Amino acid sequence: MAYWDSYGYPENEPKVWITFGTQKDGPPQVAFLGPIRQPEGDSTKAVEYYQEVAGRWTDERAAHVDLNKIAKDLIEHKRL
Repeated sequence: MAYWDSYGYPENEPKVWITFGTQKDGPPQVAFLGPIRQPEGDSTKAVEYYQEVAGRWTDERAAHVDLNKIAKDLIEHKRL
């Protein structure tokens, strides 16, 4: 199983950091959208986040499409 990496959105000037939850038993079922900053520890729980998003993603590319839409709305709403 491939590991899904965290990433910044938007790509050219990140304003939101998207981190995937546990992936021990298959694809992640949760993602966290948070501020761009250095995480405090290895656990997602140790990092402040704006929103938690549950999903039943099986494809990483499809997850990015869904999460990028949510991140875009979040950026507009919070005026980041």
